[in-house]
Amino acid sequence: MTNESGSGPRVSWFAKLAFRIQAFLLKRGWMGPAGNFLMAITTTGRKSGKQFTVPIGYLNDGDAVIAMNPTGNSNWMKNVQANGDVLLHIKGQSISMQGRLVSDPVEKRRIFDIYKQTPDTFPRYFGVTVDAPEGELNAALDKAHFVRFE
Repeated sequence: MTNESGSGPRVSWFAKLAFRIQAFLLKRGWMGPAGNFLMAITTTGRKSGKQFTVPIGYLNDGDAVIAMNPTGNSNWMKNVQANGDVLLHIKGQSISMQGRLVSDPVEKRRIFDIYKQTPDTFPRYFGVTVDAPEGELNAALDKAHFVRFE
């Protein structure tokens, strides 16, 4: 089933509620160890101009924060592309940052290799294991969309 715009699966009311609760907890730093890889991101809607806060995975890359979306179709990513100003909520702290899509192939590979260092979660993000044949890894990398927040 797709949503009203026909752009993807409809999110159930229960999932929306769970995301709101998770975002509430993340904004306050109440997610325990999950706060080491989950954050809440507040974006401005590209059409509505409203503020939206959702939980997403992240990793630190020096002073930058990296987030990944396997398809590039999420609303948070589309909102970041339209207006890069975001508020990231990480471990109870809110940080204003600017997000930009990573398009340089060398930088995408470097970030992909950072994700490969977490073999337990890598398959969930990319749909392949870290020891998959190179062709499968390259296909997963080609599909992935990374955003750098600085």
